[in-house]
Amino acid sequence: MNPHSYVEAHQRGLERFLQRLVSINTVNPPGRNYTELVAILEQSCRGLGLQTARYQVPAAEVRKVTGEADPLPRCNLIARWDVGARETVHFNAHYDVVPAAGKWRFGDPFEPAIAGGMLYGRGAGDMKGSIAALLMAVEAVQRSGARPAFNIECSFTADEETGGELGAGYIVRKGLVRADYAVVCEGAAGIRVGLGHNGVLWLRVSLRGKSAHAANPSDGVNAFEAMAQLVAELGEIKKKLGSPGRGYVDHAGSRRQPTINVGGVFAGGEGDKVNTVPATAVFSIDRRILPIESVAQAERELRTAIKSWSERHRSVRCRVERQLRIDPCVVDQRESLPVAFSSAVQSVRRNAVAFRVTSGFTDLHYFVHDLGLPGVGYGVNGQNVHGVDERVRIRDLVQTSKVYVEFMMRGLRPE
Repeated sequence: MNPHSYVEAHQRGLERFLQRLVSINTVNPPGRNYTELVAILEQSCRGLGLQTARYQVPAAEVRKVTGEADPLPRCNLIARWDVGARETVHFNAHYDVVPAAGKWRFGDPFEPAIAGGMLYGRGAGDMKGSIAALLMAVEAVQRSGARPAFNIECSFTADEETGGELGAGYIVRKGLVRADYAVVCEGAAGIRVGLGHNGVLWLRVSLRGKSAHAANPSDGVNAFEAMAQLVAELGEIKKKLGSPGRGYVDHAGSRRQPTINVGGVFAGGEGDKVNTVPATAVFSIDRRILPIESVAQAERELRTAIKSWSERHRSVRCRVERQLRIDPCVVDQRESLPVAFSSAVQSVRRNAVAFRVTSGFTDLHYFVHDLGLPGVGYGVNGQNVHGVDERVRIRDLVQTSKVYVEFMMRGLRPE
């Protein structure tokens, strides 16, 4: 049986494995059940004969990054299949998922269900589906008696949803990646191959006024009202970002604009109640940076605007903290890895391949920027990712696994 036929014949096993992964609640923050999930992945990798090594991030480093006094443990797994080839390809996938809220079709988002050819559950698309597809591809190549064209190194890492510093960033900083190329198993899907991602800047803006009784509001300084005024002023930056001169045309020929989202997180103070003047207001800024921009420039623009507002409202103390900063990452589509991977995609998907730079961010930059490796992004085509009823089509799960198989068999120099 050839590897592609093996994947088709073992579709049910692929589904069951993904259901098992989804059933483990690895919501980040705060980083639940990481050790349990990694144990399952390590067991699966060892069952395939891969050499594995588990790396626990020191608690002091976790506290420094998360800011939590007693954080949950962070754990990363690396698995290797050395076939004696000259080159090694590293496949990376994160196992943490975003929080789940709202009313799901089948109730609990961590009790995965299959209906209408779809597998539902938090993480089914982002990105436990890609983990299942990748390990099925390794299994298919092994069980069919085939030999991949390169050595295979896999990493299953923590915390991508909050920047990846304790996951992919950790294994890169510690010199644990020993590869020549990298495939991050998200960032594009179907007939698209990912050549990078936008940058991102997360800021936390804190405003401090003065508390007072609501019967005498003039005795206080209302931080909530100040926040509303500052947010309105930041709207001017949002308008500027929408101007034609701030955009660019991506690999697929689509015009892209930088974006800003204000207030994804916002809060007041502990002593707030209906009959008090609020003394504290906090809100977040999420600024997505195009490949033609720099994070430093974007941060400078925002801080300048906030400082200007603050100087005109001296009764309010204003503090800006950077929470996340990731540079844009773009790969040249003419490099050998994008050419080879797109050839594998086209062979399986039977359609011409397009390239894209995702508007979100992935861990690709750790491999491309920090290690200098050629890299691409490709995984399952999840639907409602980060939303209610996240799901993945079973057929796409199978096809994605076959793309990985095809790439492993063809190698980096396809005919």
